[in-house]
Amino acid sequence: MSIATERTFAPPGPGTWFLDPTHFTRPVTRFHAEIFIEEMHRGFGESLRRYGSLLERLDWAFVNGFCYYHPQPLGAPPDATDHPPREVWERLAADHPEIRTRLATSATVFERKLWREDLRRWDEEVRPGLQRERRELQQVEPGLLDTGSLLAYLDRCREHQRRAGYLHHLFNMPALLPMGDLIAHCQEWTGRTTGEILAPLAGSSPDPLADREELAELAAAVAADPRASELLASPARPQELLAALGAVAGRTSTALAEYLETAGWRPVNGEDVGDPCVAELPAVVLAAIRSAVSSSTRPQADAPADQRADAAADLRDAVPAPHRSHFDELLAEARLVSRLRDERGSCADLPAIGLTRRAILAAGRRLTEQGRIHAPAHLAEAGYAELRDLVRTGSGPDAAELAARAHYRDHARYADAPPMLGPPPGDPLPPEWLPPAAARLERALGAVVLAMFSNPAARTEGRTVHGLGASPGVYEGTARVISGVPEFDRIQPGDVLVTGATTTAFNIVLPLLGAIVTDRGGALSHAAIVAREFAIPGVVGCTDATAVIPDGAWVRVDGRAGEAAVVR
Repeated sequence: MSIATERTFAPPGPGTWFLDPTHFTRPVTRFHAEIFIEEMHRGFGESLRRYGSLLERLDWAFVNGFCYYHPQPLGAPPDATDHPPREVWERLAADHPEIRTRLATSATVFERKLWREDLRRWDEEVRPGLQRERRELQQVEPGLLDTGSLLAYLDRCREHQRRAGYLHHLFNMPALLPMGDLIAHCQEWTGRTTGEILAPLAGSSPDPLADREELAELAAAVAADPRASELLASPARPQELLAALGAVAGRTSTALAEYLETAGWRPVNGEDVGDPCVAELPAVVLAAIRSAVSSSTRPQADAPADQRADAAADLRDAVPAPHRSHFDELLAEARLVSRLRDERGSCADLPAIGLTRRAILAAGRRLTEQGRIHAPAHLAEAGYAELRDLVRTGSGPDAAELAARAHYRDHARYADAPPMLGPPPGDPLPPEWLPPAAARLERALGAVVLAMFSNPAARTEGRTVHGLGASPGVYEGTARVISGVPEFDRIQPGDVLVTGATTTAFNIVLPLLGAIVTDRGGALSHAAIVAREFAIPGVVGCTDATAVIPDGAWVRVDGRAGEAAVVR
């Protein structure tokens, strides 16, 4: 029995609850769960209301640290698993003021292209404001503060994290609705898979971590400096090698400092204060630099751009002629907002989470030196109130309890968490019962939620696993089964990455890969998006790829068919 299945998984409330396969790679800390739930509810709820959706909110809860969600339609009781009869729904819609308001709102969304207004606000106000806040917080060195000042600084970081999380989810609808609209229409017109429909979006989100310029500058500086290049090729320990690179006079040291300032305090294996950041993992930093240097010294091909153009032309040809001008408009709008999906993380909550972790580690080092906890990172396992008490007075969970929480999060697996809790789900409200604009909005929202959260049932046949075709193409290479960041150094150029799910950490090694295969994730998961951006075959949501495909096996990945087969 696994460490996760030793615990009871019960529904956290009435209705049907679905396991979230997208946001987290392992169970969540108490500290992060307290922030995530409140700000997700608030931000996404406001976003749904602004666009006139009949989904009131997604309720979220953590069961044994695993994230579950429950869709809550407007006007429906929490324990409802099916829609009411049509005559009951029509009476409810006529008598419910909020439903009437939302139907009126949804009637204007597509005509106004409301997401354009929100994208401008993001670019001109929200993103610059978050970046200013981050820079101000990053200028403080928490290790130099006294206890009272450190707790005050931690409060500031936590409030910044709360605000960033809220803003991330406030922009859910503008980031996702145009993509859902494209998916829903193209599925009706062409019958193509979601991966094929999204393939033409590649290139519209070229910098998922918002650090490409800094990394490119660092790679150029290293490549132009014989001493830096010699150091990068040396077998020295990562921490010592980074220190030596930072001491190289001139452009290299400056570029390294700028890169670490931009990317250093960002989680690399999830979205939680319990996950390590780039600055804590010098081997990961070196992998990024070496990969960037290698890429910058290779001739750049036009194949990815050509593949994107071919994918768009192929999809357009499959659309019936009377709908092609509408297709062109839908594709243009989806391309316009596509980058917002990643920027909500890279410019909002990911750096905010990293700064909060930096403050927690500063406090954790003091408690470790005092013998109160076993390791600085264990303080991230405390809830917010517990953490403050531990720092102020030493009261709260003891070292053994925090170590046990860390051990559980390190070893519990998503594969052992039930995919659904509660009664089976019923059918959603039929779109044909709604006015045309409202029906279009709900179809689009349903399509994008399915693309993000769906995980197909296991369909393994012998040594072939099946999932969702996320990025087209066929590739054969060596399978590299990776469970986490510490194993990145095993990845060789041309390998096929086989893993549970990718997170921002994997962006570092993506230029080395020939294909990606994951156990979890939908067509809008991180793995699917980056496979399209790098124009490599990708198959996601295979359920059991890491169990079926041996490390080192020669595999054939077909991103269009959505399968990966062990050849030898």
